[in-house]
Amino acid sequence: MRTTVTDAGESLGAPTGWVLLVSRDADFRAYGLPERGEIAIGRDATCEVVIDHEKISRRHAVLRLGDRWTLEDLGSRNGTQIRGAALGASAPAEFAPGEPFQIGPFTAVVLARAVSTVRAALGASHVTLDDPTLASPSPLVLSLAQSMVNVLVVGETGAGKEVLSSSIHRLSGRSGALVCINCAALSPQLLESELFGHERGAFTGAAQSKPGLLEAAAGGTVLFDEIGEMPLELQAKLLRAIETREVLRVGAVRPVTLDVRVLAATNRDLQAGIAEGTFRRDLFYRLAGITLNIPPLRERLQQVEPLAARFARAATGKDASISAAALGRLRAHAWPGNVRELKNVVERAALLAAGGTIQPEHILLDQAQAPIAPTRTIPATPSALAAAAREPDAIAGLTPDQQADRQRIVAALEACNGNQTRAAQQLGISRATLVNKLSIYRVPRPRK
Repeated sequence: MRTTVTDAGESLGAPTGWVLLVSRDADFRAYGLPERGEIAIGRDATCEVVIDHEKISRRHAVLRLGDRWTLEDLGSRNGTQIRGAALGASAPAEFAPGEPFQIGPFTAVVLARAVSTVRAALGASHVTLDDPTLASPSPLVLSLAQSMVNVLVVGETGAGKEVLSSSIHRLSGRSGALVCINCAALSPQLLESELFGHERGAFTGAAQSKPGLLEAAAGGTVLFDEIGEMPLELQAKLLRAIETREVLRVGAVRPVTLDVRVLAATNRDLQAGIAEGTFRRDLFYRLAGITLNIPPLRERLQQVEPLAARFARAATGKDASISAAALGRLRAHAWPGNVRELKNVVERAALLAAGGTIQPEHILLDQAQAPIAPTRTIPATPSALAAAAREPDAIAGLTPDQQADRQRIVAALEACNGNQTRAAQQLGISRATLVNKLSIYRVPRPRK
C-alpha cells in the first residue's frame, strides 16, 4: 500500500488532537489538524491540506474546527459531498468526527489522533474485529468501507468473513451488488470463464458471449472468497485486472473497463503460500491494502452471549431468553465451526424451546470438546508426526469416525514428509480443508 504522510510539523505519535485521513484506491494520506481553526483543502500550495490531483480544485473546500465543525465547498469543479448530498458554494454543512465526506474523488474522515488508530489506518498493523457483523462500526472501519482501498479479510472457516465483507459493502454505499466468487469451488478452466467471461466461439460449447462475474459486479463489490485456493495461473490475470481496472474476456481482443471494489477472504496463511510458491507475492500486496482479522470464536468467548441473543432473536422474531446454565454450556464449547456453528446451534435451540427460555437441554452440540489450543508447528519428519499423533490428549473427545479420519491425515502427512499441499492432494481435499481439520483434530501443523 502506498502511504503519504503530511502532518503540519507534528508527529503522528502525538496522543491528542485530530487527523484528517484522505483515501483513494490503495492510497492513504494523513494530515495533522489543529484543535481549532480554518483548514483549506486544494491543489494550491497555500492550502493547509494540499492534495495534488487533477480532479481537486486549487482551493476546493474548507474545514472549520471549533465549537462547531463545518465543511464548505469553495466552488470546486468536481464537488464536495457529505451524507450523499452535494454542498453548494458558500453553504457550509455541520459534521461530526468519524463522519466521512467526499472531496472530489477522494474520501475523507476526521479521526482522533490515537496512535493505534493512525497506525492501523496507515497499514502498519492488522486491524482485529471481534464482531464481523459491524452492527456498530468504528469510524476507521466506516471510512475504510466508504473508500476504494482493497481489503483482505482473514479468519478461520465460519468465523464470519463473508458476513464482514457484506457489512463493508453495505456501508460503502455502492449502487451495485456484492458478487461472491468462491475460488475453491470452481475448476481452473471453469473459474477463468466465470471470472473474466468469454466471447462466442471462444471454446467448445460457447454458443454465445457471456460477461464474467467481474463485469457483473460493475458499480458494486466483488469478494474473492478462499482466495488462497485460486490456481496460480489465474492469479497473474487477476492481478492485471485489479491493477488496470480492465478485464479481457476469453477469446476477446478488446478489454472491458471495470468499476468494482475488491475484497478478498481466506482462512489460509497466504505468507506461507508465498514461501511455498503457491501464491503470488505481488497479488498478496495488491489485495492486502488493509488486512482485517477475525479471531476464532474460541478466542473471543465474550461475544458468545450477544451473538447468541442476536441469532435467537432472528430465529423467533422476538427477544428470546437464554438461561444462565444454557449460556454456560455455550461458553464451554470449543466452537470448531466458529460463528456459523453457534448460529446453527442457537437457531435449533430456539425452535426446541418453542418460545420459552432456552435451557441447557435445548443446546444440542455435536460433541463436547475441550477448548482448542493454538495450532503448533513440528518438524516435517515421519517420526515427529507419529509422536504428535500419539500425544495423550490427541484424540480425547473425538468420535471413532473422526479418529479414523485423523489417522488418515497423519498417515498422509507422514507419506508426504509434512508437505501439506501434497498431503491434501493425496487425501482428495483442498489444502484449506486439511488445515482446518488439523486445527479441529489437534494435529500440530508441520513446518519445513
